Amino acid sequence: MKSGKRRLFLGIVLVLLLGAAVILSNFLETSPPQIIFSPKPDGYLPASKKFTLTFQEKGRGLKEVEVFIEQDNLKHTIFKKVFPRTKDQEPLHFQTINITVTPKKLGVHDGPAVLVVYARDYSFWHWGKGNTAEVRYNVVVDCTPPTIEVLTRSHNISRGGSVLVIYRSPEMLLKHGVKAGDYFFHGYNWKGVYLCLFAYPYEISSEILYRIVCLDKAGNKGEGGFYYHIIPRKFKYDKLIISDNFLRAKMPEFWNIYPELQGKYLETFIKVNAELRAKSNKEIQKICQVSNPTPLWEGSFIRMKGVTRATFGDRRSYYYHGRKISKSIHAGVDIASIAHAPIPAANNGIVVYRGYLGIYGNAVIIDHGLGLFSLYGHLSSFQVKEGQQVKKGDIIGYTGATGLAGGDHLHFSMLVQGVFVNPVEWWDPHWLKNNITAKLRQVGLIK
Repeated sequence: MKSGKRRLFLGIVLVLLLGAAVILSNFLETSPPQIIFSPKPDGYLPASKKFTLTFQEKGRGLKEVEVFIEQDNLKHTIFKKVFPRTKDQEPLHFQTINITVTPKKLGVHDGPAVLVVYARDYSFWHWGKGNTAEVRYNVVVDCTPPTIEVLTRSHNISRGGSVLVIYRSPEMLLKHGVKAGDYFFHGYNWKGVYLCLFAYPYEISSEILYRIVCLDKAGNKGEGGFYYHIIPRKFKYDKLIISDNFLRAKMPEFWNIYPELQGKYLETFIKVNAELRAKSNKEIQKICQVSNPTPLWEGSFIRMKGVTRATFGDRRSYYYHGRKISKSIHAGVDIASIAHAPIPAANNGIVVYRGYLGIYGNAVIIDHGLGLFSLYGHLSSFQVKEGQQVKKGDIIGYTGATGLAGGDHLHFSMLVQGVFVNPVEWWDPHWLKNNITAKLRQVGLIK
């Protein structure tokens, strides 16, 4: 009887101890809240920066959170919130907060500081004070926009043309270049100054506005104008007759791209001239986004010997049996010579593309540095590989009629960061001297 009572007593004690343990583990849980910072501060605080803070608490729930900056032994509060809770409320286990940090509004000056995030839960641990979490980021407050000094004075540019601007900044720039409407031409850092080749896109009919924009390491944005002069230019209009012989000779080449149009000659031409032309140019733009950061070319560019059959910027209308069926703008110069004529590299550079390129057929693209590229289209065969360095005059391939070509010739294009520009400028040693070489010499980049 006594042993039975003892077992009952011990059982009751065990249940009470387990209950107490459960209660204590709930009320006296020791895990602090978790703090997730996105994006993590990268060492700088600019004039304005947005962050997303996520707080996770698995136990008794969040009680309060705070975000502040410490500088010169002073505390500058950015955000603070307490989450009051009644007895019947569920604990707050998850909270996301979006904040914008603007140091100047807080009275914080440029220089070293500490960005702090603090959180506390409802646990009874630490004599009722709860568990706390804190993350601290040492940062440099930099609210001053970067400034630009333009070193070159003359910037004459015609529609479809290109030009070079050189500038510098007292601080290291993370991103910089020339902005023109929806176009952005990024610059390059060479020997302590910044260079940017930019273009006047040939398809834009109205005058374009240019400005230099930049971003410093802290994320501050700066921009400034510079003097430039736009030279008016008119383009030639061509009326091209599409014959049945041309369609029968050329359209089957594109049926592997558009198999659903097999046997439909006119429909194939219309789609190739519009849709495939746009796709080909978009692919070229993609290829021309990465360039050597220094100029690889030397002197004016070589023009292959032959007769000019079409010029840069020609506005073309296509007619079939007296009816207008399509239109396009010619983005290069067509040069006709003997069949399968050798094609020289226009200047020193690196081959960045060799292959079939839509309307351009077999094509080669060479990077000449600073975002400048040359393109050679309609080739019959190649003499170079991707990644190969070439010298001015090296034979890169032979002319042909691949792609959307009516006969054997070379389609030659020049591009600035994927924007087609007038090759005639780059063939002209006087234009090159006045607009490019003299500027490089002026700032001491070349002798």
